[in-house]
Amino acid sequence: MQPKFMEKDGGREPSMLGQLAKIDLVALDAAVATGVAGERALRLLSNRQRLAPQRPAHLLLHAHSPHEEEQASAAAARLAPLVAAVHLRRLGSRSEVAREVLTLHRQLWPAQDEAQRKARLLLLIRRGGASRPQFIAPFVGGAGTTCGAWTPIVAYRRGRQTWIAGTRSPEEERVAEPIRGFLRGNYAQGVCPVECGFCYLRGLQGMGLKSVALNLEDVIPELDRLPRGSVVNWAELGGPVEEDPWFVDEQGRGSLVQTILDLASERGIVSFFLTKGVYEPYLQLAGRLALVAISLNPAAISAQFEPGGAPPEARLRGLAWAIDHGALDHTIRLGPIIPVAGYRAAYHELFAQIRDILGPRLKRMTVDILRFSPQMPRVLRASLPEEQVGPLLSQLEPEVVAHKYRPSAVRQQRLYRWVRLLLERYGLGQVQTTPCKADPREALQFLKAGVISSMPCACHISYRLRAQLQRSPLPVINHTLQQ
Repeated sequence: MQPKFMEKDGGREPSMLGQLAKIDLVALDAAVATGVAGERALRLLSNRQRLAPQRPAHLLLHAHSPHEEEQASAAAARLAPLVAAVHLRRLGSRSEVAREVLTLHRQLWPAQDEAQRKARLLLLIRRGGASRPQFIAPFVGGAGTTCGAWTPIVAYRRGRQTWIAGTRSPEEERVAEPIRGFLRGNYAQGVCPVECGFCYLRGLQGMGLKSVALNLEDVIPELDRLPRGSVVNWAELGGPVEEDPWFVDEQGRGSLVQTILDLASERGIVSFFLTKGVYEPYLQLAGRLALVAISLNPAAISAQFEPGGAPPEARLRGLAWAIDHGALDHTIRLGPIIPVAGYRAAYHELFAQIRDILGPRLKRMTVDILRFSPQMPRVLRASLPEEQVGPLLSQLEPEVVAHKYRPSAVRQQRLYRWVRLLLERYGLGQVQTTPCKADPREALQFLKAGVISSMPCACHISYRLRAQLQRSPLPVINHTLQQ
C-alpha cells in the first residue's frame, strides 16, 4: 500500500521515500529504542519493509550498559518482524559503532563495492551519546568569506570559549570577539541520499555514514536559550528534508522536520531547511517560523552530479506548495554552475520552469559558485570518474582564495551577470540575488557592478523580519495535528 502523502497530486512527483529501499543495514542505539524515539525507529523500519519486502534490511541493536541491554532486548522482540535479522551487540563505547556496523555489513554482503558500502548504512543515534546533547552550535568557519563578514553576529569568542550571541550578559559580549555566520543545527548528519558529486561533506573526516538523532526533544533547553528571531540552519550537515519521509507513517504523521519546526516556532526561533528533495504536503507550515529553500540545477546537470535528488520540477513544485501553505520565507539556492555540454540551453529551460511554477512569488536567490576545500580534488578523483571530475575542477583557479579553490573573480562576475540576465529575460526581475561564501573584496565589486544584491543569503532572514519576530507574540502550535 502506498502512503497517502506519496500519491501524485497535480503532477507532483513522489517523495524521496524510495531512497530508503537502498539501506541494507540499520544500526539502532538502545538508548533511543523505546518511547517516542523508539516509535520513530519503528516507523522507519516499517517503511523499509513495505518498500522492499523481498529484500528486508538487517538491524544492529547496540547497548552500552546493563540497563540499555534490557532496552535492546525489548526493542528486538518488537522490531524483529520488520527485518531479516536482529544483531544484538554490547559495545564498550559509542565510538565503536561505525566500525561494528561496517564489519557486519562486510560479513553479510561481502561482494558489495567498498566505495558504495557506506551509502547503504544508516545509524539511528542518540545525539550526545551518553552525555548531555548539543544540537545547536555557531558556525565559525566563515572567516574570509561573506558568511563571516556580511551576515549577522551569531556568536562571541573569548580565549578558548565560544558562545551563541544573546546567551550571556552584554558586558561579557562587549569584551569578546564577535563572530558572523549562522547557527548550525544537527540531527541529520553525513552524506545525504542525494549523493552530490561536488558536496563538501565528501571531504570531511568521519562524515561518510548517515546518522539521524531520534532524541529530538532534548533540543528544547538549547532552543530556550536562543534569542527570539534567531535562525537555525538544520541542513548544513545532512539531508533532513530528503530523509524525513523515511520516518512518516501512511497518514503523514511522525515527521522529524515537523517536530523540530514546532519546537523552535513555539520559542520564536526560525528553522531553516534546504533540500534537493520535495517539501511534502504532510508538513504543517501555517503559523510556524519556517525558512524553506531548495538547491537547484537544471536536469542535465542534476542527473550527472545529484543522482539521488528529486527532479528539478518536483523541487520547484514543492517550494511553490510551501510558499502557498504558510512558509515564513523562502529562497532558491542556484548552482553550482557546471559547464557540462549544453549547459546554457539547460539553464534557459530551468529559468522557464521557475517562471512557470513560481513566477512573481519568488523573492530571492542565492547563487552558489563552485568552490572546494584544498583536500577535495584528491577526494573527488578517488571516488568519481575523470569525466565528472574534470568539468568540476576546470573552473577553478590554481590557488586557494578565502580557504577554497574557486573560479576567478572575472568568471564569477560573468556568472552572476548571466543569472541576472536570465532572471530579467524570464520575467523574474523582482528576484534579488546574493553570493554564497564569496570573498568579501570580490563580492563588493560584484555589488557595485549591480550583478548581486546585499540581501541576506539563503541561511538568513532580513533584519527587518527578525525585528518583527522579536516583537510579535509567540506562535501557538496545535500539536494534535501531528498525533
